Amino acid sequence: MHRKSLFLVLIVVAAIALSQIGMPARAQETHYVGFVPPALTSPFHVAMVDGAKARAEELGWTIEVQAPASEGDFQAFVTTVQQLLELGVEAISINPIGTDSAIAAVKAANEKGIPILAHNFITPFSEGTVEAYVGYDQWGGAEALAMHTCELIAGKYGMEPAETTGKVFILTGIESLFSHRRTGGFLAGLEKGCPNVEVVGEQTAEWLRTKGSEVATIALQATPDIDAFYGNSDEMAIGAALAAEQLGMAINEDFFAVGIDGNPPTLDLLGQGKFSATLGVDPYRMGVTVIDAMAKIFEGEEVPQVILTPSVVVTPDNLEDYLAGDLWTEPVAGVPEIDNGLPTIPEEPVETPEATKEG
Repeated sequence: MHRKSLFLVLIVVAAIALSQIGMPARAQETHYVGFVPPALTSPFHVAMVDGAKARAEELGWTIEVQAPASEGDFQAFVTTVQQLLELGVEAISINPIGTDSAIAAVKAANEKGIPILAHNFITPFSEGTVEAYVGYDQWGGAEALAMHTCELIAGKYGMEPAETTGKVFILTGIESLFSHRRTGGFLAGLEKGCPNVEVVGEQTAEWLRTKGSEVATIALQATPDIDAFYGNSDEMAIGAALAAEQLGMAINEDFFAVGIDGNPPTLDLLGQGKFSATLGVDPYRMGVTVIDAMAKIFEGEEVPQVILTPSVVVTPDNLEDYLAGDLWTEPVAGVPEIDNGLPTIPEEPVETPEATKEG
């Protein structure tokens, strides 16, 4: 009996050993990480948090999400990062609005030797070490959205985009790199696609739907025939659309509302015919991408300095594909976005016959 019992024990031990063959050594590891949006007042940042949380949960990690009460509270942003570092997070990702506050946050992480990433942001800070910047090309995306806006206005007047006239009002966010790049790209797109369309106003709505409504109401009182409202964020553009409808205007007939983000509420409105177009940057999957980048860093793998996530103009025609994730493409190594009034990806010069002949 003794020999039989010993034999059974050896079989069990061998089976357990065999079951471990090929299993990655780190497969059972868990991590404690931090995630800091500029605030949670926008559905965009909520969606990104949802994506990061979902991916962290899949990996068995614990993720701590903290944010200031408002996007303009830069000191609270730094304090939030410092608090998470004191709690002992092993890595942290931040989405700054103020550059100075971001640098202070980065330095705080560097001093503790904690890897820090930046999400929804691909402009390198002037100081400090950041493992990776994860985000999309704001200039290029805004330019593409403007080109689509040209088509919408042209369709309203039965003209070609290059020939159409019309009036556009721009709602900007809080003074920042984000507003500069999204406004600059949109203006560049209008100039390319419909140079005869006039920008009749440009004013901040502080990223908020309520402010967007207030600003649009005043704008329409001064200029009742505005053809399109463009928001640096969806929320501001939604506010403008609601204001215009309150004044008796019909969305997608009398005027158009376009914005940047691709937030869930925006997509719902788009499907209901109450919005015109959004630049979908899929914040949920961007959040997933951040956690995947952290996982590679923990594994000792190299990650690109800039991880470029995709963006696409979402309309009623491709909304279903966007929601299904069919328009999402794998993030790639990108180039930094600089606040220089120029496209993120330099445009190649167009060769003319004369230039070709001389060459």
